[in-house]
Amino acid sequence: MYEAGVLGFVDRPGREFWWDRLGEGVRERMEARVGPVVDWWAYCHRGGERPYAVVLGERGLAECTPTVNDRGRPAQLLTVVPFVPSSLRHAVVVRKASRAPSGEGGREDGLGGDGVPLSARMRGFLGHLPEEAQARLQWPYVNGDVLDRGDFHYRGDQNDLDVWCYLAGRRWVTFASGHGAGLSGPAHRASWRLVCRRAEVAVR
Repeated sequence: MYEAGVLGFVDRPGREFWWDRLGEGVRERMEARVGPVVDWWAYCHRGGERPYAVVLGERGLAECTPTVNDRGRPAQLLTVVPFVPSSLRHAVVVRKASRAPSGEGGREDGLGGDGVPLSARMRGFLGHLPEEAQARLQWPYVNGDVLDRGDFHYRGDQNDLDVWCYLAGRRWVTFASGHGAGLSGPAHRASWRLVCRRAEVAVR
């Protein structure tokens, strides 16, 4: 398990704004490759003015990042991780606020910084999530899969957050999204409802 890192908050438009800025053609390409769409997020790429997006579909995970083409003009790079058909599964993780500390905490065997090569930013983000969600996201990568990459997005403030994240490996992709409330107070007063998903990567 990880400790929560500091989350920065800026006044920028939400995911719908950046999704619209991708353009209809790009959105249709993403949905055609991995749809039907299960969940998604979009934001500005590296704090700039160009959008990027991540789409989880029933058939795969698509990530669209801005680039330039051979003529130096703006373009979008589409990366797709295809899934084994019908392999996408989900579990709902709920943590309710309580009146007193529950005694939870600490690191479970087999999970943590020594087991999964995550960036400091990703570790700090995951540290805000309930332990069950952290465990579900990391399960493939502490059981033999090789992690290739991951990303996350959040929207809200210190007290209420909407979150999205994924981890992609050679054999599995995990994805979580949901909402947390009461996060600015004591840990036992926070509540979460997250959907954690996992799909098997198809041989490419």
